[in-house]
Amino acid sequence: MYTVVPVPLLPVTVSAGFPSPAAAYAAKPLVLDDWLWPGRASCQLVCGEDGSRCYLVLDQSLRPVAGDWLWGGDGQPLLQWPGVPDSRIADSAEAIVVAASIQLFRRRPDPGHQPPSIHDWLVRRPHATYLVRADGRSMIDHGIEHGSLLVVDRSSELHDGDIVIAGCTDGFLVKQYRTRPPRLVAGNAAYPDIVLERAPQYDLDGVVIASLTRYRG
Repeated sequence: MYTVVPVPLLPVTVSAGFPSPAAAYAAKPLVLDDWLWPGRASCQLVCGEDGSRCYLVLDQSLRPVAGDWLWGGDGQPLLQWPGVPDSRIADSAEAIVVAASIQLFRRRPDPGHQPPSIHDWLVRRPHATYLVRADGRSMIDHGIEHGSLLVVDRSSELHDGDIVIAGCTDGFLVKQYRTRPPRLVAGNAAYPDIVLERAPQYDLDGVVIASLTRYRG
């Protein structure tokens, strides 16, 4: 037996970013497994189409509704359920609803189809980690959707290309950190870069380890 240490889920969001870690006093502890796949007996993980940095959470207990993405087997493209009978999908024994996705920004070993704990897989340093929800779509090109749950490690060493939480007195943002020149870059062409030399008020608070996006449940 092992003990899973919950990490704080911060209770508020801000436009295009995230709440200050100072709000952690009001946070509720959360175990990622409870949020991501409470019906874990029917769930499994598979690698997404773009390789080992993205995983799909499949739930065999869910019946498809309009707009759901369905997984039809290894090497097959995802199909979107149209809401009407479609023999290509409905007659496939392997078509399973994609309940959630996990986008990794820091490498982790392959957890297999049925890992004992998603939480332990993603959270290496519980006492330096917090969870926070995304608000907005400025990082959509990196797989961070509106409402995604981010795993943030305040103790991770910073590298070029990391997804980070950056904040100042006006609020907190999620961006990609680049070094030449040091700047914060959005994952959406509609948002300009923030050159840190011209915006010294921004501090980097932590590295985003993963983004979890739940579609059903």
